Amino acid sequence: MKYNIIVTIIMLSFILSCQKQKVKEEKTIELKENKWNVEALNEKALQHLDSSKRDYELFKQDIENYEKFGDYYRSLPLNKSPFPVAVYDYAVASFPFVIQRDSSIFKGIKIGEYKDLESDRITEKLTLLILTNDLNSNETYVVESRNFPYLTAEGKFEVSNKFSYDWVFSASPDGYSILLVNMKLFDLRFGETIIIYPQKDKTFLYDQIKDSPNNYNNFEDFKKVLLDNKRVKKQLLSENNIK
Repeated sequence: MKYNIIVTIIMLSFILSCQKQKVKEEKTIELKENKWNVEALNEKALQHLDSSKRDYELFKQDIENYEKFGDYYRSLPLNKSPFPVAVYDYAVASFPFVIQRDSSIFKGIKIGEYKDLESDRITEKLTLLILTNDLNSNETYVVESRNFPYLTAEGKFEVSNKFSYDWVFSASPDGYSILLVNMKLFDLRFGETIIIYPQKDKTFLYDQIKDSPNNYNNFEDFKKVLLDNKRVKKQLLSENNIK
């Protein structure tokens, strides 16, 4: 009996020790992945101000692109004119899409970043949808890597009632992200999927959903779950939505 108690105590001690080690390892991994603390962000900000660290080849390229595509850049909510930045390695991603169910049509955009330059894996940071009910409605957008390590993007949706929805997005590597849609601010810590429902009287309603394409094996699965959301289904029945 005494022997069994001793063995049990030894086993419990061993298990607890393993658990503590596992927690320690997880914390170490977490700290390594979350390298962008305040000090690191401040250092990068100082690099942008240091002319000796700037990527002048990239700056020249941006100037040439502005000469070619300036009209498009000026049509965006914020004019994307050239500015110098420190050397960086960063790749961003965007994917426009359409979701249709019966007579309801959403135009949308996914914004994300590649895990690294050698990877095909994209981490989505924003999924924005606007009910347009018009397959021919226009959208413009640009996703910007020049603010590295911040991810920035902007765009505009034209809906069938000839009213436009401007949006500007910013994601900080320390986890704080915001989206502005016609001056409505969304704190994306509380949901990275935003749905805008334009109304007949030119107001708009909205949903903020704590879900993301990151949680699914493919985008089709995400869309199905999104359309089956109770709030979304209820809003799509409203007679006040644009037609």
